[in-house]
Amino acid sequence: MRPGRRRIGTLREAIASFLEISGLGRRTLQDQVSRAWCEAVGAETAKHTRPARTIRGGVLEVEVDSSSLLAELGGFRRAEILAVLREQVRGKYIEDIRFRLGTF
Repeated sequence: MRPGRRRIGTLREAIASFLEISGLGRRTLQDQVSRAWCEAVGAETAKHTRPARTIRGGVLEVEVDSSSLLAELGGFRRAEILAVLREQVRGKYIEDIRFRLGTF
């Protein structure tokens, strides 16, 4: 093997490496989060929220367009939503959700 080259053993490792290098893996994660988010909160609530593009330190940040919805999601539905996200999103562990008021 030439210097500077790393060995890739399995097809799974090759695909994972390609996705990482190309940036396509991030898009796949974004798609997983978007689909899981819509399933967790429902289509109507999803219209009034926007999950961040990345998960930092295990925390998914979500913008919400009204303070009443912010209180509902952050206070009453957090555990339920978190359970669905953990089940649906593969490859990135979500420890918590941080909601913030935003405009979009």
